Amino acid sequence: MNGVSLLGYTRAYIAIAALLVFALRLRPAVALLVLIGLCGAFTDIAKAAAATPRPDWSSEGPVQALSLFGRELRERTADTPTQMEDDYGFPSGHVSATTAFMVGLALLFKWKRRGWSLAIVWIVLMALSRMYLGRHFLGDVVGGVAVGLVAVVVGFAALQLTHLAGELRAHHPWPAHRVMTVATVLAGGALLVGLPDAGDAGRLLGTAIGVLVLVHHDVFESATSRSARAILLLSAAAGFGAAWWVMSLVLRHADPSSASALRLAASVLPNAALLIVPAYLPRRIVRAFP
Repeated sequence: MNGVSLLGYTRAYIAIAALLVFALRLRPAVALLVLIGLCGAFTDIAKAAAATPRPDWSSEGPVQALSLFGRELRERTADTPTQMEDDYGFPSGHVSATTAFMVGLALLFKWKRRGWSLAIVWIVLMALSRMYLGRHFLGDVVGGVAVGLVAVVVGFAALQLTHLAGELRAHHPWPAHRVMTVATVLAGGALLVGLPDAGDAGRLLGTAIGVLVLVHHDVFESATSRSARAILLLSAAAGFGAAWWVMSLVLRHADPSSASALRLAASVLPNAALLIVPAYLPRRIVRAFP
């Protein structure tokens, strides 16, 4: 169950989506990156609105986790330098991210019954793992499913992520502009009122910037071979890692008064670099690997 739970972190789904985008040349997976960021922002807002404690912080004392490593997981700090560990249990962020990712994957790639069954099994398994580890009540994981579904509905109905995935090669910018507008509004909320979390708002804004760049720089046209796709994937990982390293250094010496703005920037830059660096990679380099 520990392994299942570890795969439920947002960064794990970002890595999988990036692999689908660049290693397999699957354009629809770009929309998954947007969906992941949108779901994270909605989860933050729902957590603040409900403000319910986790099982291990209840008034009756910590629950006894079934996992051997439950205590260590309960006492850990924030997941990343750009995120703050919260005490709120509803809704489960792992389950909301898993729901948004799996349902989005099924819709974007037009999965049949077997694919949908796999998606449901993984969502249920993630929910069970979070309760098994003593991190959430049943209501928390049900709420996570609900928030994930809301993110999917907003993403596909309002932001038209299906069209975004299909229009990259057509260079139509309007779906990307919708994503950018929503991301900018949420980033403003993170800076002004603290909702959503600056790290999650920054992730969505960085992805929106990267998607807008990809609309005008189709990286998929020339990456027809496995070697070329590997180059794109490595450049995306290098861009993300370099930006993350730089911003982590900045955060260590940051003034506490500007923490929110810096955490926002620290999340924007790596996620933008993930898509922008491959987009601006010289085509002669990509074509050099037949």
